[in-house]
Amino acid sequence: MIATAPDGLAGVVDAIDLDSMLAEAGEAVTYVDQNWIVRFCNDAYLNNIGMSRREVIGRTPFDFVPLFKRSIFYEAFETCRLTRQPMSRIGFSTVLNRWLMVRVFPVGNGVLMLANDASESVVKQQQLAQKALRDPLTELGNKLAMEQQVSELLRRAQPFSVIVLGLDRFKEVNDAHGYALGDMVLLEVASTIQSSTVSGETLYRFSGDEFAVVREGLVDGVSERAKCLIAAVKKPIALAGVRIVLASSAGTVECPKNGDEFELIVKRAGLALRDAKKGGRDGVTAYRTELELATQVRAVLESEFRTALDGNQFALVIQPKVSLTTGCVVGGEALIRWAHPKRGMLAPGVFLGLAEEIGAMVALDQWVLKQALRYCAELATKGLRVPISINLSVDSLSDMYLAERVGSALAEAQVEAGLLEVEIPEGALMHDVKASGEVLGQLHAMGVSISIDDFGTGYSSFAYLARFPVNSLKIDRSFVSELGSSETSRRIVEGMIRLAHSLSLDVIAEGAETDEQLAVLRSMRCDTVQGYVMAKPMPLRAFETFVRERQREGLPNALSI
Repeated sequence: MIATAPDGLAGVVDAIDLDSMLAEAGEAVTYVDQNWIVRFCNDAYLNNIGMSRREVIGRTPFDFVPLFKRSIFYEAFETCRLTRQPMSRIGFSTVLNRWLMVRVFPVGNGVLMLANDASESVVKQQQLAQKALRDPLTELGNKLAMEQQVSELLRRAQPFSVIVLGLDRFKEVNDAHGYALGDMVLLEVASTIQSSTVSGETLYRFSGDEFAVVREGLVDGVSERAKCLIAAVKKPIALAGVRIVLASSAGTVECPKNGDEFELIVKRAGLALRDAKKGGRDGVTAYRTELELATQVRAVLESEFRTALDGNQFALVIQPKVSLTTGCVVGGEALIRWAHPKRGMLAPGVFLGLAEEIGAMVALDQWVLKQALRYCAELATKGLRVPISINLSVDSLSDMYLAERVGSALAEAQVEAGLLEVEIPEGALMHDVKASGEVLGQLHAMGVSISIDDFGTGYSSFAYLARFPVNSLKIDRSFVSELGSSETSRRIVEGMIRLAHSLSLDVIAEGAETDEQLAVLRSMRCDTVQGYVMAKPMPLRAFETFVRERQREGLPNALSI
C-alpha cells in the first residue's frame, strides 16, 4: 500500500498506476512538495524509519527525523528542489545504520526520492569519485568539481558569474614560515571565504593560492561581492605565534555573456585576475575583451622580443644634457629603442615591462652598457669627451656581478670610467638600501658617476642620499612640467635644488619643454637641463653635430634663455 495524502503524487503524475509502480520498485519512495510536506510514501519507506503513515503524511521530515539537515536525504532533496535537476547521492544513514543510494527527481512543484541499499563496490566507487572532486587540503570542491557545476549551468543557459580570488605574494608566507604553516593559513583562508559566501554561491579551491566562487543566477554586483571577499581575507590570521595579514586580488567574469565553455571562462577569469594584480593589492578587475586582445598582442611581442635579443634589433638614441650656465652639452642619456622589422621604432614603454616579466632586464642592460660605451669611444676618437649615462634596472642593481661586468665592458671598449654615468631610479635604490649601497660603492670606486633618476617620486630622503656615493640628482619630469602652473611644484623643486647643492650634488631637471620652465630653473640655479625644449633624443651622428654646435654657441646662448 502507498501512504498518500488526498493531494499526493497521483494529482501530479496523471495516467500512472502509482500503486503497482512503487510496489514493484522494491525501494523506499517518498514525495515532498515545495514546502517540504510529505504527500506520499510507500511501505518500504515506513518500514525503514519504523513509523506509521499517520505519523508521516502531512508533516515535514524535520518533524519526525532527528537531525534531518545533517542527513544525505536533506542534501539531495534540497539540491534538487533548488536546481530542479535529477541527481544521486551515496552516503551513510545514521538512522538506518547502513550505506544508501539516494536518487531524487523534480516532479511537479516537489521532489520524488527513491532510496535503496548501496553495495560495497558501489560505495567505494562513489567514494573515489567524490575524492576526485575534492581538494585534499581544504576539502573544498576542486577545479574538476567546478567544471561540473559550470558545465551544467551552461547547459541550462542559466546566467551566473565567477570570481577568481588570488592571494597576493603568498609565496613569501611559505618562504618565511614554511609550507606547513602556509597550509594552515590556506585552511584559515578557505574557512573565512566559505563563511563569507551567501546563498547561491559555491566556493572551490582553484589552484595553489587561488580560490573560485561560482555565483549561480547571480550576475549583478559581482565586483562588489569580490571586494567583500577581499575584505574578509584581509582579517589578521594568528597561527603558531605568528600574525599574518594577507592581501588578495580578484578577477570576475559574467557568464554566459563572456564565456560559453569552462576553459574559456577560466582563461578569461585568469586574465582579469592578472590585470587586477598589476594594479597593486586588493584590486578587482572585471573581464573585458580588451584584456584578451592585449594578451594576444603581448604574446606575439614576447616571441618577437626574444628574437630581437638575439637578432640585433635594438638601437640607442641619445638625449643631450645641457648646462644652464654655459649652454654647452655636458652629457647625454642613452635611451633604448626597438627597431621592430614590422612595427617600426618602438619606445621603451612598449617592451620594458615585458622584459621585466620574462627576466630579460639584466641582458638588456648589458646590451645598453656595451653600446653606450662604443658611442663614448667613438666620440672620444673625434675629440669629444662627453659622458654618456645609462639606466640600470632593479634586477641589475641586485646583480652581485654588476661591478665586474661594468669593469669588463669599460676595458673592452677602452673607455675611462669617468665617461660613464649610471642612472638609478629612486625606487630601485630604496628596494634594498644595504645592497644598493654596496653596489654603488663598487661602481664609484671604479670612477663611474652615479645619478639618482626620477627623484621625488620614491621613498628616499636626503639623509639616505648622504650615505650613498651619489654625484647628481635628476628631478622627475612630473615636478618640472608644473613649474609654470603650480606654486607647490616650484617650492618643491627649489627645495630639492638647495638641499642637493648643500650635499655637493649636481642637479639635472628632466622633461623641460618650455622657455618659461627653463627661465625658472635657471633662476633656481639648477645646473643642467634635459628635455625637448633643448633637444629630442637623436642618433649618434646627430648628437655629435649637436655637441659641436653648442660648443661654438656656448655662453651667449645660455644667457638668452
